[in-house]
Amino acid sequence: MSNSIRLGAISPSHLNLNGDLGNLLVLTKRLAWRNVRSSIEHLDGSEDLSQFDFILVGHGSSAAWKQLLDSRSDLLNKLVEFVERDGALMAVASAADKLIPLLTGVEVSRGARVSEFMNVDGVVGYKNSESQGPDLVWHKNALLTQLHGPLLAKNPLLADQIIQNNEWADVSLESSYVTEIDELAMQSRKIAFEH
Repeated sequence: MSNSIRLGAISPSHLNLNGDLGNLLVLTKRLAWRNVRSSIEHLDGSEDLSQFDFILVGHGSSAAWKQLLDSRSDLLNKLVEFVERDGALMAVASAADKLIPLLTGVEVSRGARVSEFMNVDGVVGYKNSESQGPDLVWHKNALLTQLHGPLLAKNPLLADQIIQNNEWADVSLESSYVTEIDELAMQSRKIAFEH
């Protein structure tokens, strides 16, 4: 197991509309509670992504994506190459929409806007999108999702799955912090569905 995990966020000034950067904060805390050091780095897309253990690509507006891709036209190709080499990645909402066709060959269409809390195979999050793509799908070591909020805060088991899949820490190691936060996440999941 690595003793220092590098977590990279692609252009959070453009791609953080729904607090997606919070997903990396969740990972750093859950790693720290298991005595594993990690760092969060804000990336502009020019970096060698292979030097990172995990890449987050958050949600951004159409205008933000245009500005970002105008300056980094090779960004999506770099992200696809990273995933195809089994790099660990999480793409949220518009980022998932951009990567799903490139990774899976499945086109993502638009339909009526859905704005609601959802439970997708036990993963709880908020969807606010016209995307008709899958709400949650894994491709290799990449999680592509329409659910945000940030997702890992409400789904600590999903955060631990990412940690375990990449052998960054032994997730069976518990602490009072982990137990307390997991209980708060469980309450948050319940509240999300109360109207």
